[in-house]
Amino acid sequence: MNTETPPKHIPYATITVAALTILLIVRVTALILSPLNLYADEAQYWRWGDTLEWGYYSKPPLIAWVIHTVTSVFGNAEWAIRLPGAFLHTIAASFLFLTGRAMYGARAGMFAALIYALMPAVILSSGIISTDGVLMPLWAMGLYFIWQLRAENGGWPSAIGLGVAIGAGFLAKYAMIYFLIGIALALLIDRDTRKALISYKGALALMIAGAIIAPHIAWNAAHDFKTVSHTVDNANLGGDLLNPGNALTFFVDQLGVFGPISFLALIFGIFVMRSEDQGIMGRDRLLLCFTLPVLIIILSQAVLSRANANWAATAYPAASLLVAAWLSRARPNLGLWFWIAGISFAAIQLVPDMNFLTRLLIGGILAAAIIGFGYLVKHRPSGLLWASIGLHTLVSVAFITLALLPADKASALGFDNALKRAKGWDSATEQIMQAAREVNATAILIDEREVWHSVDYYSDGRDLPLISWRRYGVPKSFAETQPMTDAIDARVLVASLHPKFRPMMRDDFSTFEDIGEIEIPLGRRSNGCPLTRRFRLYLASGYDADARTPEWDASFKDKVEFRNPPCKKTDA
Repeated sequence: MNTETPPKHIPYATITVAALTILLIVRVTALILSPLNLYADEAQYWRWGDTLEWGYYSKPPLIAWVIHTVTSVFGNAEWAIRLPGAFLHTIAASFLFLTGRAMYGARAGMFAALIYALMPAVILSSGIISTDGVLMPLWAMGLYFIWQLRAENGGWPSAIGLGVAIGAGFLAKYAMIYFLIGIALALLIDRDTRKALISYKGALALMIAGAIIAPHIAWNAAHDFKTVSHTVDNANLGGDLLNPGNALTFFVDQLGVFGPISFLALIFGIFVMRSEDQGIMGRDRLLLCFTLPVLIIILSQAVLSRANANWAATAYPAASLLVAAWLSRARPNLGLWFWIAGISFAAIQLVPDMNFLTRLLIGGILAAAIIGFGYLVKHRPSGLLWASIGLHTLVSVAFITLALLPADKASALGFDNALKRAKGWDSATEQIMQAAREVNATAILIDEREVWHSVDYYSDGRDLPLISWRRYGVPKSFAETQPMTDAIDARVLVASLHPKFRPMMRDDFSTFEDIGEIEIPLGRRSNGCPLTRRFRLYLASGYDADARTPEWDASFKDKVEFRNPPCKKTDA
């Protein structure tokens, strides 16, 4: 008689759906309740959404289309503009569950979905609207259909899905080119991928992607390829090359983007992973094609010039699958736990805007928690998955709490500097518009693109032209592409943020009268210095700008007007 208890069935799909649904509800609720203003890029994307085009000044069109769609239904409130982020990342996590389940089983799929949904970059991105947020579900969708075709499970629908994912991904962000690099690498090293994609199905996917991208290419051709050229300018490869110190910065940044445990497990897995035949398994190898090239390219970009922390974000959908698979199937490893605890402690010591004792305290608590939890789970690597998910859940709670805190509470906790880009724009706009009414201005001139976009959003419906001053004589941002109307020759209210630009703007007008200042208090820095957004106001007329020659530029060297006062540290 067989008395063995059958293995307990765990409903990983149900757990994943429940977890993602709860997380989505929490994120949407936090969005609706958050007092934070839009930051400048969000306001820019919102303005683009006024008109549906196949391209915009600095980005492909999909983000504007998404915002246009959602605001057509819910209106133009901050929460409505940001609403797609939470849903799009939930879709991405869902595709990763499906991919993980198909590749490694439902347990690995669940871990992959939760690692992704709770990684720090996604926690932040779910509370805003960004091109990364629009791209990620399409990237994850592409991974799913690549695997379906390779495993001969998808057929023609998977070919169509892959083509849509690639084409729409390019309309979201040009970083989708890394996906093509991943495909090219997979074709070189993986026989099954070659068999799946060098076929009629692969040709169909390519044609669909090309058909989706073609109108955007045509739009760029008709507009001097300005979106592409702006992206190239962002790389900043014309400056000083070779900055090896940036490699360490990149490494620390990625600990924050993917999470310290997840990123260190990824690095550890890349160098020590083994399979039953002492080689890299085909499915791991496929995912590495969509992980390593991104990390290597962005690391190289960082060393050659600079790289923002989020530029490597597309490495992490596939990395979430890899980490989930590696840690869920690996044997107990005491050294792995101690390495991750030690490096996590060291990484915390490099975090800016924290004093030395705070870094020691946070790093020590994190390292001790990792080591202690390791003993509880007998150093099984799968325990690191739960440790990572638990840590990121705490980070998520902290982020949401911070976003909902009243200004005085956030200030007391020392988060003013972190929140400054999303604070004070409504108040600044109200005061600028009030000043314009008091002087009967015919136009408002701004000398900073971020200010222009924020004032543009918070003064929607205004009856005055809002003009962005052209420092270089030709447009260098979307704000500067807006027409210089005849109203700039009459009574112009100048709201200036930059002391070094004021002598240049004075030279552009026949009259330029100082009429006061607007100060927007944003709290305090961690060192006690007051954090203030300060505008100098002028009433100007007779616009007649000189040509922006090198000689003209040199004539203003070291000239400033109303330099911002030096920081006076306090004990507050």
